[in-house]
Amino acid sequence: MNDSTPEDGEPTSFVEKTKNLYGKHRGKILAAGTALGGMALAVVVVAARKAMEQNAIEDVEDTGSVPDPAAADERRRTRVRHLVVGHTRTLADGRVVPVAGYERGGSSDDEDEDEDPGEAAA
Repeated sequence: MNDSTPEDGEPTSFVEKTKNLYGKHRGKILAAGTALGGMALAVVVVAARKAMEQNAIEDVEDTGSVPDPAAADERRRTRVRHLVVGHTRTLADGRVVPVAGYERGGSSDDEDEDEDPGEAAA
């Protein structure tokens, strides 16, 4: 029996061939479709979880909500002792405030070693 030519002699259309094929293999087609759909859903869920984890990591990095206090202290401390010249600072409300010069830098251990006991008391 040839499926491409029916009894009346005309060739079978693509739609009719597809219907016949689906009718013969309905169970296999549904099983394959269900399996592919399940795998696609699993991939989407995993990708969504990864994206949410990545966003959470980026949010923590952006906000700095979990800083390491020791690392921040080490990073911000000026190692070299130096003088900061006097200047003016403009505050958020528009006021201009003069700032006197001051000495900056070095660790607290350096201050104890460099200063004389008499200067520290004065």
